[in-house]
Amino acid sequence: MVYFVSKVVVVGAGIVGRFIAYSLTQRGVAVEIIDPGPDPSMTTTASLGVLTHFNGGDDPYSLFYQDSFLSYCHHAAQLESDTGIDIGWRPLGGVDLILNDDDEEVAVKTVDFNRSRNCTVEELDRNQLLELEPGVTDKVRGGLFFPDDQRVNPAGLASALLRAIEQRGGAIRFGERVLDFESVDARGISLKTMSARLHADVVVLAAGCWTAELAGNLGARVPVRPIRGQHCRFADVEVAHVVRHGGYHLLPSESLTVAGATVEEVGFDQTTTTAAKTELSKFLERTVVGSGNFCSQWAGLRPKPKGGRPLIGPLEEHPQVFVATGHYKNGIQLAPATAEAVTSWIIDGDPKRDMSRFKPER
Repeated sequence: MVYFVSKVVVVGAGIVGRFIAYSLTQRGVAVEIIDPGPDPSMTTTASLGVLTHFNGGDDPYSLFYQDSFLSYCHHAAQLESDTGIDIGWRPLGGVDLILNDDDEEVAVKTVDFNRSRNCTVEELDRNQLLELEPGVTDKVRGGLFFPDDQRVNPAGLASALLRAIEQRGGAIRFGERVLDFESVDARGISLKTMSARLHADVVVLAAGCWTAELAGNLGARVPVRPIRGQHCRFADVEVAHVVRHGGYHLLPSESLTVAGATVEEVGFDQTTTTAAKTELSKFLERTVVGSGNFCSQWAGLRPKPKGGRPLIGPLEEHPQVFVATGHYKNGIQLAPATAEAVTSWIIDGDPKRDMSRFKPER
């Protein structure tokens, strides 16, 4: 158990790693982030930044999800005040489209489920839906409206967190890779990187799907694997909300519409593909009227955990080494709560919430 911490090294400069570093610097801890990739990461760039509705459950995961979701309004205001950067937080609201009989059946269950937990959802017939989204195709029968849904701009959020960290004295090394853990004991942790040797009281492994390899160097098995997701950006087609159907999303982003994201188990391959572009173009054609002129395409790797829950907490044999990964499609949404728990755990020895379901070694 850690009771006094002066320096933490965070491995991974994605949104989760940055939020943890940001939270630690707010508590006066010296932080250094190292990451082998560019700024921002491909995973951050490929993210849609969607903050979706929660189901109102009272289990530890649902509460974790809810608390993180509800904190974004505060974080958006605080980061803009501190850095002058607008992270693109917008309470857009979200719409689940209904196109067929199967969708109708799912919608009935979704409404019952959410209302039983006092979560706001509105049923829309086609005419009501057209008032919100006048550009939907004639294939769309109606929808469900979730007024509390939100989104952020991942690149803006990454920039704001980076500036806030640096304003508080934090350091970030891009193009830097961990080569070895030279020592891990009660005196601290020594890391060998490509260009330096770093010493810290605590290390946080927040390197997404690469965390499994890093933890493996310490003899720990952290079950997380990469799932590629791709999104495309289109001009000459418009949506006003977060629009969903069949696992895909549409959302407005400046003057363009973003369509995403695919789910592809292809290892660590981060290349974009024609197949994904075609898949997302067809989704666009099914749901929204417009020419949908293709503008750009992005790909990134999501860290998918065993058991469906994020992997957060100290390693069993090395309690000075924390893991924060496995958020899969919800990395941006769950980053604030993850940062709060990890920071309290490191500094106070207590995460201040039940984290037993998030053990990293499963």
